Amino acid sequence: MLHGWGRSLDALRPLGELLANQYRVVLVDLPGFGLSPIPPEASNDGGGWDTRQYAERVKQLLDQLSIDSCILVGHSFGGRLSVQLAARYPHLVKALILIGSHGLSRQRPPLEEVRIRVIRFLVACAKKIDGLIGTRLFAHYFAPKFGSADYKAAGDLRKTLVKTVNEDLQAQARAITSPALLLWGSKDTATPTDLAYKYHSLIADSELQIFPDKGHEPFSDVGSHLCATYIERFLNKRGLSSE
Repeated sequence: MLHGWGRSLDALRPLGELLANQYRVVLVDLPGFGLSPIPPEASNDGGGWDTRQYAERVKQLLDQLSIDSCILVGHSFGGRLSVQLAARYPHLVKALILIGSHGLSRQRPPLEEVRIRVIRFLVACAKKIDGLIGTRLFAHYFAPKFGSADYKAAGDLRKTLVKTVNEDLQAQARAITSPALLLWGSKDTATPTDLAYKYHSLIADSELQIFPDKGHEPFSDVGSHLCATYIERFLNKRGLSSE
């Protein structure tokens, strides 16, 4: 079970405890989160990691635990990594559960697209000026004004965040051969439901369930029972009930 950006394994613990009634559950603190330190290569000084490098680190963990076949449950950022793993190691992933996952480009309204392009142009100019004359325009003005909450809080993982959020995993999603269950909240503003429908169209063997009135973490509070029910039902139907 792979948690979202800025979270830790504790975010998925209630759902994991419910699934542990039928399955062996492995909760993971991804590198740089929870109790897992930031690998030097993933830090700003190391140039940052992309989702492929994170996925390879998860693969190393699975190898260390002698797990050669698993069901991946990925939320948000953890969903990006799950898509990478399922595409790169189809023999490893028996089934894929994506919960409010990003990783795909979105079709924005024209005015929003223009706004983003203008901001990116101004940011590039500010960085160029900073490099030429030693000013701090980007750090002192653009980052505080236009940076997301995740960006502002990313600290030494800022370059990793920029790399991962700018990836488009459309080709990887299309390459997935394992059965997939997509769980989304209808009120998810971080990863809106248009991403759910897009994943559903890209992953050949996928099922989509959208929960009314749920947000980006539909597994929170009593939602953990709701998600566990749908996950268990899906896995049992696919013949993947616990042995």
